[in-house]
Amino acid sequence: MILLKGLGLSLCSSIAWGMLFNVPVRTLLACGLAGMTGWLVFSLLPLWGAEVMLSTFAAATAVSLLSQLLSIFLRVPSTNFSVAGIIPLVPGSLAYKAMLAFVNGQNMEGISLATQTAMVAGAIAFGLIFGVSLVTIWKGVRHAKKRAGKRAQPH
Repeated sequence: MILLKGLGLSLCSSIAWGMLFNVPVRTLLACGLAGMTGWLVFSLLPLWGAEVMLSTFAAATAVSLLSQLLSIFLRVPSTNFSVAGIIPLVPGSLAYKAMLAFVNGQNMEGISLATQTAMVAGAIAFGLIFGVSLVTIWKGVRHAKKRAGKRAQPH
């Protein structure tokens, strides 16, 4: 039940961010799908023993790969989907707790929470970059095979 609630909320928040960033209306549901996919990966990996950083990295990679795929099918920039898709992964409450600890004079707790927030944000960034890199490498290999096939043909 909690997983379904999380999926529904991630769908709504990703669609809302898509609307905020003025993406084409025909892509709003795909933005929600990207957010749901990221949240699903993020939620399921800890059940199999993954740490928060790994599940965040894997979720951001999944969002990035799905964004690249959706951009090809819907013919819009992948940024439309990746920005909306990572919104459910952003560590907003962790950042809030870090700032609250600093305000309350608990500097060591604030530093610890701020460091965790930065690490989660870094995992999101690296996951997005990793997904784009995988697609770029795949396209390069595919293109190289096509070129090699053309060279091997007799004229």
